Amino acid sequence: MVAITHSGENIFRLNQILAVAQKHFGMYGLEKSTMREIAAELNMSKGALYYYFSDKEQLYKAVVEKEQDEFIRLIEEKLSVMNNPKEMLMEYLDIRMKHFRTMLNLSRFRMEEFCNLKPIMGDTWMQFLDKEIELVERIITMGIKLNIFFIEHPHEVSQLFLDLLKGLRKNELHNKLLYYLDKKEYDILVDKTVRFTKIFIRGLEYKEN
Repeated sequence: MVAITHSGENIFRLNQILAVAQKHFGMYGLEKSTMREIAAELNMSKGALYYYFSDKEQLYKAVVEKEQDEFIRLIEEKLSVMNNPKEMLMEYLDIRMKHFRTMLNLSRFRMEEFCNLKPIMGDTWMQFLDKEIELVERIITMGIKLNIFFIEHPHEVSQLFLDLLKGLRKNELHNKLLYYLDKKEYDILVDKTVRFTKIFIRGLEYKEN
């Protein structure tokens, strides 16, 4: 979650900063965006920007957390009006892939820099994964209660599902110098992910005699 410690006008200014930073990261990626350029677009000094965020990486973290919050909120809204677990998993996947594309656009860092971001982003990534596991587990548990899915240990199955999705992403990014996929590469990933999820759902539906 985005930690907001300011109040009043500061919250308004903080939201402005996040919006402008989000645009810059989306256009240029993390590596090529600068605090100076972001501050200039906000008509504030770089020093004033550092009042809110100690460095570019902390600002990037706040933007990512904002995107994650919006993703979770959108998923919750969509799933709240659905009652078919199979359709819910596919809807979740669709929104998740769009979110992943946004994250690719916001990042575009060199793969060698990934390790440098881990100490900063590690907790954020883990908390987001926990929320995703909870969401998927909720869908699968509903399917079990409705006698649509026939499995045990929905929590572990949810973790496995997300691990396999992560594996598909890592495979497409393998040996790339930049954490980024062009449209063709992204479309290939979407196709593979959709086909895998349909197979996974059929496995959840399988009932032993």
